Amino acid sequence: MLRSIFVMCVAIMLSTLMFADLAFSVGEWESIDIGENTEAGSTDINGDVFTIVANGADIWSTADECRYVYQEVSGNFDISAHFVSLENTDPWAKAGLMVRQSLDANSQHAYMNITIENGAKLIHRDALGAITGPEPYEQNFQIPLWLKLDRNGDEFSGFWSEDGANWEPADVPGTPSVGTVVMTDPVFVGIAVTSHAAGVLTEAIVESVEGGGSFRLAVEPHESLILEWGRIKAGM
Repeated sequence: MLRSIFVMCVAIMLSTLMFADLAFSVGEWESIDIGENTEAGSTDINGDVFTIVANGADIWSTADECRYVYQEVSGNFDISAHFVSLENTDPWAKAGLMVRQSLDANSQHAYMNITIENGAKLIHRDALGAITGPEPYEQNFQIPLWLKLDRNGDEFSGFWSEDGANWEPADVPGTPSVGTVVMTDPVFVGIAVTSHAAGVLTEAIVESVEGGGSFRLAVEPHESLILEWGRIKAGM
């Protein structure tokens, strides 16, 4: 009788872990100023609302200057968030979802971002210290906007949504929504903000940060859970 109750409890727990898309845990986030910022940024997390104060000349060219709020992750994943506001310090001020190989300023990255006046798109730095691109932007959206970044191996895809439910690939003429960047695990994944004005601070409000894939579980991958459930059933 007790064994049956135990097995039922384990089954409920495993099914919950395997099929639930869990929001990020506040305690897992870290933040840092990347690059030669002349004014220190800050990060405040209140429930599911992120208030990120950032400095930095840009996220572009061969090195970045920004505030980065991140987690360390291995494997495939997706991350999405609602970008509610961004203080207008420059038409090219940016906020968005980023994955980086390292926390060095010249690291490889993929960055699904929204600017103040120049729309949203996916950009990426394909090698250490390489030029970030592609260059074409388009005045397609303004904040507020939902963004999503997806990793499948070395392929990174950007998406946008106006309601957080209906997603479209972030295709811009001359800038596809998918880019290839070779990165080894673990990588750093999170939110990057730059004022595009060295020495000037901007403030971004981001909410409803959620993830899937590697972000879903703080324990074992799905395959391990399924195998363990098989062992439990075999011993019933």
